[in-house]
This record gives sequence, C-alpha cells and structure tokens, in this order.
Amino acid sequence: MGINIPTVLTTVLVIGVSIAIAPHLLPPKTDSATGFVLWILECTVLLVAYALAFMPLFARTLFEIRRRDQDLRAHLGMEAEGTAWEDNQMKIFLRNALRDPWYGVHRCFLFGSILGQYPTHDVDIIIQFTSSQEGDVRTYRKRLRMIEKEFREFYDLELHIQTFLSSEDAHLDDFLNNLGTHDIIL
Repeated sequence: MGINIPTVLTTVLVIGVSIAIAPHLLPPKTDSATGFVLWILECTVLLVAYALAFMPLFARTLFEIRRRDQDLRAHLGMEAEGTAWEDNQMKIFLRNALRDPWYGVHRCFLFGSILGQYPTHDVDIIIQFTSSQEGDVRTYRKRLRMIEKEFREFYDLELHIQTFLSSEDAHLDDFLNNLGTHDIIL
C-alpha cells in the first residue's frame, strides 16, 4: 500500500496549525461580553480555515472515486450508462428488494424505456399487491417509497411504480397486453 502524499501533507498541516492555535481556542480569561464574542468569532474563523484546508482533499477523493469507477467499467467492458449490464443489475436489485414479503408484492413487471435500445431517464415498473385491503395497500405504498429512494440514490434514476390490487388481475392483464413489451421481474 502506497503513501498518499496529499493526505500526509494535509494531515501534517492541520496538526501544525492545531498546535499553533490551540492556546487561542481556550475561553477568554476576561469576563466581558465583548471578549467572549471575540473568542466565538475567532473560533468560527478557525473552523472555516480547517474546512478550507480539507476541501481540496475531499474534492480529490471524490474525483479519485469517480475515476476508479470509470476505470472499472472500462475494464469490464461497460459504458458509463445505459448498458445491458446495468439494466440487468437493476432487474436483480428490484427482484431481490421486492421479493421481501414486507413490501406485499405478488407480481412485478418492468416496462418502458429501460427495455428499449435508447438511454433512459427513469425506470417504469408495474406491481400487483398481494392484498386489496385499503390499509394493507396504503402500508405497502409507503414502504415502496423506501425502494424508490434507494433506487434513485444507487442508480441516479427515478423509479416509477404503477400499482394494481390483488383483485385486479383482469385490469393488469389488459394493461400488459396493451403495453406489448414487458419483462417479468417477480
């Protein structure tokens, strides 16, 4: 494992600055309100200085993570977005997440632009719940919001969910027939 020179230099700089300013971080000996306000102002300036010292290191780290991700994708023969590999990973993610009975999913289908040969900005799925009870459906829909949030954070795509109740088999079948192209997820 190599030494990261910028990290070492930043750490040495912060330790040196900390030693130099440590006496200034002690509360003022004076009882005056002006002394206390000046001490608060001085501490704030020092915290901003620390933040500015670490900002380049943080930006560099983010840049390195992005570069390594691109290198890995290139090594595995994947493009940055819209590849069959990513589409398959999304299907696996959805299948694994929605298989949990906690979400109340009986059947799930993928449709829309994700199945086309063009880039997508969202992922459309159809879910049929295991129940038709109003309270159950309300609970399942709330729980699905967590999946939507996690999906958006992980893939940087919106997840649009069309829902059907367990009693709506005929409506769901009509909907799927009108769609034409769809994939079964669950």
